[in-house]
Amino acid sequence: MKTRLFTVGIVERRGKILVLKRKEDDDTYPGLWDCVGGHFEKGESSEECMLREALEESGLKPRIERVGRLIEYRDEYGRSVAVPFLLCASSGRVVPSEHSEFLWVSPEEARQLDSVPSLRKAIDDFRL
Repeated sequence: MKTRLFTVGIVERRGKILVLKRKEDDDTYPGLWDCVGGHFEKGESSEECMLREALEESGLKPRIERVGRLIEYRDEYGRSVAVPFLLCASSGRVVPSEHSEFLWVSPEEARQLDSVPSLRKAIDDFRL
């Protein structure tokens, strides 16, 4: 069974969190809501990966507030292990590069969205 290892970042600003909609032609979870994050580059720490992915996917330069417990789950794509981060963005304009749209929503609103498993798990783990 294939195992995917990646970072997951909940970007928070003024009580809202950033969610990004995956494109309809994505290989995994097409059209679902997600957060910033992604796969490691060679030799990269989880913190470096998280900050790079946040900048690439949103245009924001957030700071790391907390690191959470690993998130593990199995789905139709295999086994997933995510390193979750709570990020704070004090300012900046969101410029999505890999997603079709974005929203700033409350954690409660995010829980109601049709989203990837790691988004809900990270929101719950950080008790947002």
